[in-house]
Parts: sequence; C-alpha cells; structure tokens
Amino acid sequence: MKFHLKADTLPLAVVVSTVMLLVVMGILILWEIDFLHFSRQNFMKQQQANIKSAITYYSNYPSIIEESRDSSLVQLYDSVESSQMLIERERWGLYELVSASSADRRAHQTCIAGLDSVSNDNAGLYYQENKSTLTVTGRTDFEGQIFLPAKGIIYGQINSTFFNGKKIENSRIKTGKELPGAENNIKGYIDNLLSLQTVEETVSSDSSLHVDFYNSDIKYLSASSSEAASFSLKGKIILTGDEITVSSDSRLTDIIIVANKVNINSNFEGSLQIFSRDTVIAGENVKMNYPSGIFSKKYIKTGDGTQINGYVIVDCDDKIDTRKANYIQSRTARVRGLLYVRGASQLQGIVSGNAYLARAVFYSPRGYYNDMIYDATVLENREMAYPFWFNSSKKRQIIKWVK
Repeated sequence: MKFHLKADTLPLAVVVSTVMLLVVMGILILWEIDFLHFSRQNFMKQQQANIKSAITYYSNYPSIIEESRDSSLVQLYDSVESSQMLIERERWGLYELVSASSADRRAHQTCIAGLDSVSNDNAGLYYQENKSTLTVTGRTDFEGQIFLPAKGIIYGQINSTFFNGKKIENSRIKTGKELPGAENNIKGYIDNLLSLQTVEETVSSDSSLHVDFYNSDIKYLSASSSEAASFSLKGKIILTGDEITVSSDSRLTDIIIVANKVNINSNFEGSLQIFSRDTVIAGENVKMNYPSGIFSKKYIKTGDGTQINGYVIVDCDDKIDTRKANYIQSRTARVRGLLYVRGASQLQGIVSGNAYLARAVFYSPRGYYNDMIYDATVLENREMAYPFWFNSSKKRQIIKWVK
C-alpha cells in the first residue's frame, strides 16, 4: 500500500515539530528556573537559620569573640562547609550591635542585644553604705534581694504619712558596700562619646534620614538650633549639639543623641539613647521605647506619666551634695530596666528591674530629708535585657532585629 504526501506537508511537519520542540524546551527551562529558585530559597532559608544559630551561640558564649577583637568566624557544623558564619559585634550606646552573615555576606542579619542580667549580685535595690539608716515611708515596696547599709532600715513617716507598704523579710536583706562602678572600657566608651568632635552634616528641623546598621559607617549629624525640632531619623546615626530639644512629633528610632543638655517635649514617643554632659529633662507622658536609655554626668528629671524602657544612669564625679538632686523621678513615672544614680536621687514611682542608689533624698516644700524613700516601688523584672555597665562578659539577650 502506497501513501502519497502532498509537497506542502513536509514544511508543515517541520514547523509543527519545531513548535513542539520549543514547547518542550520552554517547559524544561521553566522547570530548571523553578528548581533553581526552589534551591536558592531553601539555601537562603538554611542560611537564615544558620545566622540565628550563630547569634544564639554568641549570646550564650560571648567569649567566642576574643575580648580584643570585634569579629570571629564560626563553623556551626563540621560536615557542612556552608555553615561557616562571620559574627561581628560593635558597641551602640550601652547596648551591642551583633551581626551574623554567611562567608560571602549574601545573607546577613543584625540585632541590638543587651545583657541577660544586670550584675552578679542582681540586686533589686542596692543602697550604698554611708553610715546611715535608710528610712522608707508611704506606699513603698521592694522585691528581690536588697542591699542596705549596716545600720539597716526604718519604716518611718513624713509629716502625717506613715509607711503602709510591705516590710522586707530579713532573708532578703544583705549589707551593701560602696556603689559598684562601671567597667573601665564602658567608661572609656562614654568619655569618647561625650568628647565627640566629628560632624559630617548639619541638619535642619525637618530633616529625614535612615542609615542601615549592617555594614554601614556611623553618620554624624549636628543639630543647627536648640529650638524644638521635628526630626525623622533612624538607624546608625549620632546626633550632636550643645542643647537639643526633641519635639513631640519627632520620629526617632534607635539613634544616639550626644549633647550638653537635652529636653524631651511632653508626649514624645520613640527609641533612642541620650548621653548628656550636664542635664536631661523628660517632660510629661514621654515614652522611650525599648531599647532606650538616658545617661548624664549631672542631672536627670522625668515627668509625670513618663516611661523609660532600658536604663537611666547618672554617674556624677562630684562629691554628693544632698541639697541638690542629681535625679528626680515623678511619682507616676516608670523606669523599666536599670536605674543607677551616683549622686543624690529622689526616687518615686516604679522601677521594674534594678535600682542602684548612692544616696536617697526626699525634697519637699518644707525642706529635704536625707536617706529617705517615699512612695516608690522596685519590682523584679526577668524579661528585660540590661545595658553594658557592670559586667560585659555575661550572656547576651537579643532585644530587637534591626535588619
């Protein structure tokens, strides 16, 4: 049986065959692309998991980075070559920037970390030995381990107000000594911050800038005026000036401010660390989100309803003069984290964390009362990560991811 094909059938067959071949090739290419995409996704997921593992490893064993160095290569799994991670750390205020990246740096993440506990003694309240007795009155309560002068504590009164808190069990009381100080490397870091001279740019009241934390240099800015400024600043930025006033509508995220005097207007909310050579005054209903902090060499005052989530530190070099307060906390203010005052402090309101005081004074219109705490509460707080102040060798705790 013979078949006869028309002459135009062969080109048609060639065209159909070519189209079918192209379709098959397209399917194969799409499959290959999908496979590569799937493989890359899995690889990146594995790298992200390795990064989290590397930071967890460092958090539990910070000694894997030598004290004199800022980075270390870590092999997570001996049998997996791609599990080699680069861990880098950098001081950011009184916290730490910790970054982990793959060897080729294609995958990376950065977090802000603190210490998992404030110090070895982990005191709820630490009151310096000054050969006096601490008097507490009003609604005053202390949780945790309490360090007091050798002469102990008196549950007293002021005018017609008597003590109506909960007395401290003897088992929770220890004898305190001189107020412990910061580590030398921390003091050196703060001194360098307070003596900053580097300025790259002067910013106006409506400036807006975002600088990544990972693999970026610090951006040094200078405030052009002491008048209230509406800044929008985020990331690896240090803002300097003589006197800086932060307006309530400023948007500040994780930056550092260094100045002689800083005023924070009422109702401001943001996250930042402040380092002052002289004075910091936070108005009413200010909310400094975690991780934030205020450091001053002279004086800090927090207004009604204000919340500082992180730390408040006054480290005064002058001899304590109880006629002049170095720290005043409103009865409705709250500090979560570390409160440390080397100076005279009027402590009221709530500290959820740890309070270290050299000298407590209550100031009233009728005069001042040395070694007295009136209407203050110190609560235990096991959730906060603490600033680098006493002991930098302790375990780290991740506070937030910033990249």
